[in-house]
Amino acid sequence: MRKQHDKTLPDPKDQRIAELEVQLAQALALIQKLQKQLERLQAEVEELRRAGKRQAAPFARQKLVEKPKRPGRKAGQGQFTRRQKPTVEQVTETKVAPLHGCPECGGELSGICEHEQFVADIPVVEPIIIRSVTFSGYCPDCHKRVRSQHPEQTSQAVGAAGVWVGPRAKALAADLKHRLGASYGKVSEALNDAFGLQVSRSGWCQADQRLAETARPVYQDLMSVVRRCSGVHAHETGWRIGTLSAWLWVFTNREVSVYAIRDNRSSDVVIEILGREFKGVLVSDCFMAYDEKRLADWLKQKCAGHLLRELNEMEESKAGRAVRFAQQLTEILQAALALKAEKANLETNTFSQRA
Repeated sequence: MRKQHDKTLPDPKDQRIAELEVQLAQALALIQKLQKQLERLQAEVEELRRAGKRQAAPFARQKLVEKPKRPGRKAGQGQFTRRQKPTVEQVTETKVAPLHGCPECGGELSGICEHEQFVADIPVVEPIIIRSVTFSGYCPDCHKRVRSQHPEQTSQAVGAAGVWVGPRAKALAADLKHRLGASYGKVSEALNDAFGLQVSRSGWCQADQRLAETARPVYQDLMSVVRRCSGVHAHETGWRIGTLSAWLWVFTNREVSVYAIRDNRSSDVVIEILGREFKGVLVSDCFMAYDEKRLADWLKQKCAGHLLRELNEMEESKAGRAVRFAQQLTEILQAALALKAEKANLETNTFSQRA
């Protein structure tokens, strides 16, 4: 019986092996954890090392400007003075705050002086409601029903559709939307808070669409004018129509400007706005849309500012002949710009010879 009981007892060697296996597993887990921490610390050290070598001002000029502009804001034109007091005719209301005694103890005052302050504010504005009365009747000669219309009416709708927003409110809403960039929701809130005009976002959107149709003939006239100009500057920039990408084009000079928003950046827009028979000078940057083969016979002028920047980059990045070419052409362009600035003070023959 004693020998059988001894066989059921665990072997001390097996117990020791089991303990060592547990300790080994724990040690391996600790090693893996420390290995991950070491890799993370090495990555942080490498990042700090790269940051120490990184340029403090990565977007600074690689080459210092010979004559840098003076830092700070530009000096204003004219003399800066305090706001002038309004005239007597400009004052619309006077409010007096009398002082009969000391507000602290109620004592009698002596040496009383009068002071004045002027406040410029906007008046409390309430929408005006204009009731238009028109008449209709049947004409036996024309065999149709005719109706009168007041010159200030923008629509002849009656009944359920007989309440309209006036043209001044529509103009202000369009200005807030398209010049200041407010959303239709914010336009609705602003005009409701300021003037009590309760118009939904969709209402202002529909008003904009009708305004666009009304202004379409004026836009077509502007396009006709810009096509007859002797010189037109063109440029395009990125634009968004909701979530879609688009391009805002401008064709302008000192007399007229035409804008166009299109979903492409090709020469089709140039031909659409200026026409195929444009006889003026097209001034633009070096974008390839302005040099498309359909525009090969057009007179063109490249923006001197763009050319000077590209020549400066060539001078900094190239070597040998390319640097000399960039320097010589830069001198020619700068001399031409200086001659243009002196044109008003030069005789015609002198200007032509120097040109």
